[in-house]
Amino acid sequence: NLLQHAQDTTEPELQRQLCEAVQRIAQQAQRAGEVIKSIHDFVRRRAPTREPVTPRDLLDSVLPLVRLQARKWMIDLQWNVPDGLPEVWCDRAMVEQVILNLARNGMQAMDHPGTAPERRLSLSFQSVFADETGPSLRVEVADLGCGIDPNVEINLYTPFFTTKAEGMGLGLSLCRTVIEQHGGQLSHQPNQPCGTV
Repeated sequence: NLLQHAQDTTEPELQRQLCEAVQRIAQQAQRAGEVIKSIHDFVRRRAPTREPVTPRDLLDSVLPLVRLQARKWMIDLQWNVPDGLPEVWCDRAMVEQVILNLARNGMQAMDHPGTAPERRLSLSFQSVFADETGPSLRVEVADLGCGIDPNVEINLYTPFFTTKAEGMGLGLSLCRTVIEQHGGQLSHQPNQPCGTV
């Protein structure tokens, strides 16, 4: 009804503003619906579907999307997956999503004023130890971005906390949940000379 009213109004500027507002409301409602569906799907998957996966397979699965975004933001992409790393038992789709999210966050961090002139994102895979549950894998995503402000750091993994204008504040919280479901931990530290690992 509001859209019809906007189209029927005789004042062109008011009509334009109303149409624009209604379109924004519709876009945000659709976006909210997609987020809610995504969270619902995530929660419904109570038991992860685990399978043995090589670190190289994990990298090969995410690399095309990461390369595409790196090219878009003119970021040099580097990766290191030593030969002979053992398979890990994981929910492949969920772990790949974590790697993609961390890579995207790293690239976005380099898209701020005041960051290093060199724009590089590094992905590094290494085996850290094996116990009765099998080998463990350490995945590092390192950027040369703006780093993490101490005021932001205390809420970094809090659901719905975000520093992004278009962010929902769920990415790192969900990433942490996935990693903890796999018996691991998600942590961060400053990179040298700047940025975050």
